[in-house]
Amino acid sequence: MTNPQPDTTPRWQDTGGGDGPLWSFSVGDVEVFPIREVDYFPLPTDFFPQLATESWTDGAFYTAEPWTRDGRIVLNQEAHLLKTRDRLILVDAGGGNGKPRNGGVFDRADRPFLEQFARAGVSVDDIDTVVFTHLHVDHVGFATSSDGAGGWVPTFPNARYLVVREEYDWWTGPEGAAAMARTGDYLADSILPLRDAGVLDLIPADHVISPEIHLVPAFGHTPGNVYLVVESAGRRALFAGDMLHHGVQLERPEWSIRYCVVPGDSADQRRRLLERVAGSGDLLVPTHFPFPAAGYVHRAERGFTYTFIDL
Repeated sequence: MTNPQPDTTPRWQDTGGGDGPLWSFSVGDVEVFPIREVDYFPLPTDFFPQLATESWTDGAFYTAEPWTRDGRIVLNQEAHLLKTRDRLILVDAGGGNGKPRNGGVFDRADRPFLEQFARAGVSVDDIDTVVFTHLHVDHVGFATSSDGAGGWVPTFPNARYLVVREEYDWWTGPEGAAAMARTGDYLADSILPLRDAGVLDLIPADHVISPEIHLVPAFGHTPGNVYLVVESAGRRALFAGDMLHHGVQLERPEWSIRYCVVPGDSADQRRRLLERVAGSGDLLVPTHFPFPAAGYVHRAERGFTYTFIDL
């Protein structure tokens, strides 16, 4: 199909909160609660520079809902709470509330993200670990909350916060500082307060979090990017973070988004991930796929396709 020509008005839709129990699914004995924050609808060209010279495939699955709406791509923003027999682990921490950003969907937001923990039967005090797949603005914000006096304190007071050492070193260096010019310095309010509170742990990229959960290095989207593997009772799920953003990357794994730090490495790691899970029965859980995000990868004549799990 030819590239869409949508209107350029920014759009987003709050998706958190609500009543009743929080929807969940299981990976063996590990229960997974998606903590939803917001849906937003950027222009395809905002994310994929390839569209300056190429077009989407006419009639491809990703050109229609739930992947695309009114000529825009659909991006779901969510974190994942993992509940094992004896651990409560949060994977990534969303965009945050009340934090100044240089415009956009996360600028001084006010969304019922943390309220959803009670619907999962836990409180913020119960979380023992927060792990960051990487340190982009939309994965760290709820790690800290306002102290009421202009500062920021850990949101989850009894948790250790885990970030890969290479990731932390890059973002706290000159290249990372330059990359944050687009959004504003979100490390100052979301990561450095964790360091100052003594709760931030710098870990290796193959770190084992628990008997069921370990990290896999996948540097490219950012210089210390990882994904999580959850294995329990004969089942496996891969929590992919930002290794994929949209369905077009299933057909064209070589398409890295505009915000990948090393686009070539990002594309290589994405193809490796898709090859690993295709036809395996393993569940893939990206951060930004349309809700419920989790699904199964299948090989196709060109690239791969995707089947969402049932709600």
